[in-house]
Amino acid sequence: MIWSIQYTRDPLTNGGGNNSHVFFLMEYDTQPGMQRDTENGRPFKRFRPTDYTLNVIFRDRENDSRYKKTFVDAFLSNRAGAYNTSFDASKLRVTFAQGDTTIFLPGFEMPVAERARRPYQVLVPSRYDERLFPGLRKHMDGARVDRTQFEGGRDYIAFRLADTYLMLAEAQLNSGNLTGAVTNINMVRRRAAWAGRERAMEVTTAQMNLELIIEERERELIGEQMRWLDLKRWGILLERVRRFNAQAAPNIQNFHVLRPIPQTQIDRSLVGSDGSPQFTQNPGY
Repeated sequence: MIWSIQYTRDPLTNGGGNNSHVFFLMEYDTQPGMQRDTENGRPFKRFRPTDYTLNVIFRDRENDSRYKKTFVDAFLSNRAGAYNTSFDASKLRVTFAQGDTTIFLPGFEMPVAERARRPYQVLVPSRYDERLFPGLRKHMDGARVDRTQFEGGRDYIAFRLADTYLMLAEAQLNSGNLTGAVTNINMVRRRAAWAGRERAMEVTTAQMNLELIIEERERELIGEQMRWLDLKRWGILLERVRRFNAQAAPNIQNFHVLRPIPQTQIDRSLVGSDGSPQFTQNPGY
């Protein structure tokens, strides 16, 4: 960590707190054997990974540990009992003791017969929807005082070492220094490798290109509020959203490469001789 915004557990000094813990979680709390708790988080279900993210960006799960360490893939029962299944049609009923596995997300299409043998529900990719999907681990805050608290106390990591290596590798790529770019991107990739798989994670100068940077920054920085800025500065925001985000594709417009200027900022800007603000709203808003 290079720069963080520090929060506390004291409501008198914590302000609105770090609320990033709520936005990336699936609706686990209405599923059989589960109820909302502090450990698993308060699931607002605002951000869900695209199929492109799961199947392309995180396709290497044999050498790269980041899929496993990024996404929640299992839930343990905190509400014992017998229930009808909700999303796993391979079985009709499930029964859980406290602490039993209730939901498993394998990350691939498990055959129905295999799912039927499991004593819990299996959430496969073909069943992902707006409520059920792999949530992000990195913002979870189990130290909140209760299961509804919105004002989290974890530090917000604004800038960290891996990002500096990735930025340096990108700058070196753009300046023609492929050897330097490979050296620095491999610093990040070796750290992300499963133990003993470091060599398999290394890339070569022949593989070094902008697409590798584009993918590596998402693998490393997913959920850290970098992606919009990256896609915009690369000039591919519109193309990528329309290509890889089926829900957003019909809605994104050309003017969305700029964000709206808050009206409060326009109102506070210096006025010209005719009394008009110096800041004018960006086109389309």
